Amino acid sequence: MSEQDHIIETFTEMASRYESLMNSELNRLWGVSYLDFIQELINEIDFVGYQNILDIATGTAFIPQYLTAQKIPYHHVVGLDLTFEMLSNAKEQIGKNNNNSSIQLVCASAHAMPFKKHTFDVVTCCLATHHMNVDLLLRNSYSSLKPNGMFHAADVGGSKKWKIGIIRTLIKVVAFVYFMFAENLTRARAESEAIANILTVSEWREVIKAQGFVSIKARELKSKRFWAPNPIIIEAKKPMMEERK
Repeated sequence: MSEQDHIIETFTEMASRYESLMNSELNRLWGVSYLDFIQELINEIDFVGYQNILDIATGTAFIPQYLTAQKIPYHHVVGLDLTFEMLSNAKEQIGKNNNNSSIQLVCASAHAMPFKKHTFDVVTCCLATHHMNVDLLLRNSYSSLKPNGMFHAADVGGSKKWKIGIIRTLIKVVAFVYFMFAENLTRARAESEAIANILTVSEWREVIKAQGFVSIKARELKSKRFWAPNPIIIEAKKPMMEERK
């Protein structure tokens, strides 16, 4: 089974309890709630009227619903996710909250997004980049953004020591064992495989710059748990005049 298949299977099983599970895990890992972490990301974004916003790996569309609840006028938010079951739960929640008119849900991979070039003003991605090929994510985000559009992401960060083979293997084993007992085999495989995709602040700056973004900001938030890796907040802009093909 491929890594992407593991992710689909994992998040299909998690769909009905995703938000409560994230709240519990983030409190355990960083000492923050799911809402608090989302707000750390959202507070970095300068929202204005008449914007098209794409939320990648939207899950239950928490971010699109959060944005529409702020009643910022003239926003159209697209939530993209690989897992159909997550979007089904999102659709049900959106219907209950009467947000249908401003939120669109799309089931697709961030590695092959079905959008035309220069479609969005803002792209967000929260707690998901470690399950992706970051180069493909950034390349597709760059393409889908309008000139001067902004990319924002937040996720777990890594350490230079994680690149040492024996340490990386140890971390993968620890992640596998933890999620095997805390969740199930599928989740354990998905999270263990994701270790290789976790980047440091300096690595984030390098890969974002390589895709053509400018005005790059990458900063660590301080975890309240001394043993936990710090989360990272990313911000970058697509230049007004593209310098790459």
